[in-house]
Amino acid sequence: MLLRPATADDFPFLTAMLLEACNWDGTPWYDEAKARADDHAWRYLADWQRGTDFGVVAELDGSPAGAAWARLLTADRPGYGYVADDVPELTLGVAPGFRRRGVARAVLSEVIAQARTASYSRLSLSVDPDNPARKLYESLGFRKVSVVGTSDTMVLDL
Repeated sequence: MLLRPATADDFPFLTAMLLEACNWDGTPWYDEAKARADDHAWRYLADWQRGTDFGVVAELDGSPAGAAWARLLTADRPGYGYVADDVPELTLGVAPGFRRRGVARAVLSEVIAQARTASYSRLSLSVDPDNPARKLYESLGFRKVSVVGTSDTMVLDL
């Protein structure tokens, strides 16, 4: 598996991974048009790649397999897992054909390393309590800090 930094050129793939994250249970809640029209959801990618954005793309057999990225959002335009202006919020998606192959753990671990290198003290995310990815987050040290709507906000202290 090749892990490489996510760049502006990865925008189409990150868009696809945002949709995988939004449609985690297989229900097609979002397509690209709906994600773009939903300002709250689109905050995770609008104007990618800003100076404080960071992330990673995993490739298997020369194909993009999954990605994780983080960006700073603000109290006046928060994400679903917002906790503070100085805490990057994480998004993660894995393409269906590459699941159960360690891609999610690999990209998440690399984004955590990038956050530490950038001297952030925490990372946050939002996850549905029934999403199997929650177990991965917990195994890497994320803990539930609040509930927003029907999802849990989780934080990792770095």
